[in-house]
Amino acid sequence: MRYVTELPVAVREIENVWIPLSDGVRLAARMWLPETAESQPVPAVLEYIPYRKRDMTALRDGSTHGYLAGHGYACVRLDVRGVGDSEGVYGDQFTARYAEDAAEAIAWLARQPWCSGEVAMFGLSWGAAIALQTAARHPPALKTIVCAAGIDDRYALRYPGGCLSTATLSSIAAQLSYATRPPDPAIVGERWRDMWLARLAAARPMTQPWLAHSYRDAAWRSASIVGDFSGIACPVLLSAGWADPAFASAMLRTLGRLRGPRLGIVGPWAHRYPHLGIPGPAIGYLQETLRWLDHWLKGCQTGIMQEPTLRAWLPSGFSAAPTPEDRSGRWISEPSWPAPAIEQQAWWLGPSGLTPSPQSEHRFDLAPDILIGSCAGEFMPIFSAARGPELPGDQSGEDRRSLVFDSAPLGASIEMLGTPSLLLEVETDQPAEQIVVRLCEVAPDGRSRRLSWGARNLALNDDFSAPRSVASRRVSIEVPLFDIADSIAPGNRLRVALSTSYWPMLWPAAKPTGVTLHAGRCRLLLPARTSRNADGWKPGEPEAASTVTWTCLRTGGYRRHEGTDPATGEHVLTITEDMGIGRIEQIGLSVSEISTRTFRIRPDDSSSAALETEMTCSFSRGAWSAETRVRGAVSAGGSGMLALHELQAREGERTVYAREWRESVRPSLVGSQ
Repeated sequence: MRYVTELPVAVREIENVWIPLSDGVRLAARMWLPETAESQPVPAVLEYIPYRKRDMTALRDGSTHGYLAGHGYACVRLDVRGVGDSEGVYGDQFTARYAEDAAEAIAWLARQPWCSGEVAMFGLSWGAAIALQTAARHPPALKTIVCAAGIDDRYALRYPGGCLSTATLSSIAAQLSYATRPPDPAIVGERWRDMWLARLAAARPMTQPWLAHSYRDAAWRSASIVGDFSGIACPVLLSAGWADPAFASAMLRTLGRLRGPRLGIVGPWAHRYPHLGIPGPAIGYLQETLRWLDHWLKGCQTGIMQEPTLRAWLPSGFSAAPTPEDRSGRWISEPSWPAPAIEQQAWWLGPSGLTPSPQSEHRFDLAPDILIGSCAGEFMPIFSAARGPELPGDQSGEDRRSLVFDSAPLGASIEMLGTPSLLLEVETDQPAEQIVVRLCEVAPDGRSRRLSWGARNLALNDDFSAPRSVASRRVSIEVPLFDIADSIAPGNRLRVALSTSYWPMLWPAAKPTGVTLHAGRCRLLLPARTSRNADGWKPGEPEAASTVTWTCLRTGGYRRHEGTDPATGEHVLTITEDMGIGRIEQIGLSVSEISTRTFRIRPDDSSSAALETEMTCSFSRGAWSAETRVRGAVSAGGSGMLALHELQAREGERTVYAREWRESVRPSLVGSQ
């Protein structure tokens, strides 16, 4: 990263600005304003997220927004209601209230004397998702949005393939933690304690909203754009990373289904902005963002709309390292997306493994094995604490415990871009069964790297909106895998590995009995791509502005510990993400955050699955200190799930609030639960 100290425009940073809403709530914003904006109004760029502008994202915000402001934009980093120093209380993660608030904030920005009346939204993850939802409401002043690793389908994120992700369970505790952290007395004054106590009293875990709706019903559709992409008319710049498969797939779906002006960039990264991309190479994403904003907000001829609709990083070489590293590869381009030149290449499953032509009918029994999945890495790798093992590692050990179909060594390379899928004909005694598919590349020495994966709850219909209605236990299904760009080298083999579990990535089926595969009609479809002379792109090197000074007081880290509890026979995996302790020197605030997830299961009993999540977040300045601690414990129970969540808040050495919630949840459809 090159930190730029000399920018074209001098910038004045405003620590806090209040943006009023119609219901009387005021939202707290940090602002970077060009010094000439009062006399020469400029467009505004809004980033709107629930992650505390004053501390959680302060380093990133300063470098990102300071850079954009230094090129002639009024940049506004706004906390949603109920977090940071904003008034009100925080609710469900994607409730419509936030898009309504965003639309009001956009109208307020457009009215300010330093604003030209034109506004863009810019964001990562939650910020990208809310930008899409806000754009669908057509605020008059919102002219374009820039979305990194957003989500179009909230259900698909929480229930990939209709199977419950354990990341959903740990996110319940995380959302409770975000909702209950205190405002800063330096901003809100003496009322900070009253605001904090109001947040604590209003907080509720998202257990029922997220777990009681196990199929795609109105509750999920109301907070997603996937049902109507046509509602977004403004130009959209999208980006994501292949190491973040759920979000890369979401951004490619969105790119393909929008009808207005749009461009996409998909690199090798995890869940991060591309200029901070890990694994590398990172790119000059802020320069690309400026080209986009200058075109749509200032009418500059940047040439960006003459470029291909999609630019994607195509990796090469073989690596199964779970820790991030720069991968070799090249940038490729597609003039349009979906790309008509990409063909579905079929590979058939059968007694001869994976072959390019159909094979005879054959039955394969897929026996349940609960512990397949320990080498899966994180569902959403971030690398926020350290460059730990968050990526999928060598799959060969798990392959040996799966039902595997291998190709012969390839005589020529295969390039892929898009969505692989597996068409299956299966039979099961229990409709509430799940099947997991891993697509791997196998080296001559036996190492196996995961290219993509997908899952399917066999109890659900094809759009996951209702139970499957069939008279027979034998059904034909399609399992779409997460989107990929990758290349398989000559001499290596393709592998399809099937299992009925993916623990601890997915919550296991209640009573797995196994699945029978009728392989005569089963085939893998690969999105095969032909190399072209038009491939190639040389993005700029990452740049950003200087930011606040962060002094590390205690180093954190990312740790995984896996083993067997000798007393219970349980398989136990503990993951600790420790952000350490740091002090933001400009405001004298020290911050720490530690989260721990402990997964437990007995290898012979899927109903023994349990996940405990604990998050502790502390703030201090001088004699003042405050801390919140959230613990969530979820386990199987009867025909549903049992959830215990505990919240404790301390001011100094004194506990000021404590509460627990005990809930029994019966999912609307017992499938992967």
